[in-house]
Amino acid sequence: MPAAPKRPTRGVTLAALCALGFFIAGCEPNSGGASGDRLPAVTVGSAVYLQNCSVCHDADSLELAKKPPKLAGLFNMKTLPSGAPATDDQVRKTILDGRGIMPPFRQTLDAQQVNDLLKYLHTR
Repeated sequence: MPAAPKRPTRGVTLAALCALGFFIAGCEPNSGGASGDRLPAVTVGSAVYLQNCSVCHDADSLELAKKPPKLAGLFNMKTLPSGAPATDDQVRKTILDGRGIMPPFRQTLDAQQVNDLLKYLHTR
């Protein structure tokens, strides 16, 4: 009996959906369309997450002394894994300044991308 085809992982499926959304909308993730419309913040935030965060925070096979925390349900907790309050301001600070083995993204992400990422993290 032939082996069943492998199903794409959740990250691959989500990335494909985001790419399809960008294609259908006819614009880049951070640009406005002809009328100045932008893709929904959660959609853009998802793409930012996939490009910058998921490689570590969703990985199961990283060979690191300390594993990055999973971010699902991040804003359902009272505190972050660091012990800091689970607030937009604290998560924004962690994204921009980095923490532990996580690099800072201050030079990588602009303010709108960080805001969109925060909106997306609220949906996980």
